[in-house]
Amino acid sequence: MEQTRLYELIRRYADEKATPEEVQELHAWYRTVQTAGEVEWPVEDPSEEEQLRQRIWRDLGINGIGVRKGRVRRMTQVGWSAAACLILLAGVWLAWQYLGNKGSDQIAVYNPWGKILQVSLPDSSHVWLNAASTLRYKRSFGDHRELYLDGEGYFDVAEDPVHPFVVHAGQLTTTVLGTSFDVRSFGTDSAATVTVIRGKVQVNNEGNVLDRLTPARQLRWDDRTGQSRTVSVDTASVLAWQQGQFRFDNEKMETIAGILSRWYNVKILFKDSALRDCRLLGTFRNNVPLSQILTILSNVIDMQWSIDEKNRIVLLSGKGCR
Repeated sequence: MEQTRLYELIRRYADEKATPEEVQELHAWYRTVQTAGEVEWPVEDPSEEEQLRQRIWRDLGINGIGVRKGRVRRMTQVGWSAAACLILLAGVWLAWQYLGNKGSDQIAVYNPWGKILQVSLPDSSHVWLNAASTLRYKRSFGDHRELYLDGEGYFDVAEDPVHPFVVHAGQLTTTVLGTSFDVRSFGTDSAATVTVIRGKVQVNNEGNVLDRLTPARQLRWDDRTGQSRTVSVDTASVLAWQQGQFRFDNEKMETIAGILSRWYNVKILFKDSALRDCRLLGTFRNNVPLSQILTILSNVIDMQWSIDEKNRIVLLSGKGCR
């Protein structure tokens, strides 16, 4: 099951909106977990691992789960009532996303919302995943260090001149030897960016070289036109998300809405389309309530907002830019 589909099913189940067919689909997923053998747990912090173990045992009320460093063991002899409890633990169980068959060499890590997830790769490189981002790669790199990203990730790549490091994201392929860079390519957005922080990278589209980027240079790609352009950027602004900030530097409200919706796990709708093109400057910590950010934004532009807590929908209305 695709990670985004699994997350949506769990959310609908927790909100008591799942159809009988969707409940059956969740049950099928649970049976997959039971037979999957060991499941990848990409968290490095031992305290978070211990919190996971204690919460699972407390909420399920069973001793059928054993946890050791780097793994969550296969569950056995757990009834359907326990399965329902498991499904409701969306925030915990979506932290790990390797659901392949035992012995598979593929790993998929999905970071859902409200946090930044650090992943250590087999070659000692490190990746920081932004909210609503998925990363796929092989359990052990061979001749090729190849990864697939949907979302945004900051890569700090271990140097290895013999084995290039390749990131596929949407229609862009980024190749490096040893550097640090940011890739942003969400399937829901028509634009994608590659920004070099240190070193040098090459960005391709379907085998065609778009540019070779050096530090503080960003390639911007538009899926709709199939065109790219390269600009100079403030790398501190690009990596603000990794430091726990939303930094909007003359961003369109439509782009800001996408960032907030992924982080706070809400759907943001525009009642008045004029709001979409308003451009804003501002910096916020990512641990403040969404309502606080919306209130500040509404004081800058002509905008009103309302939140449907049950359905997790935010409606924006107003004349827009003043």
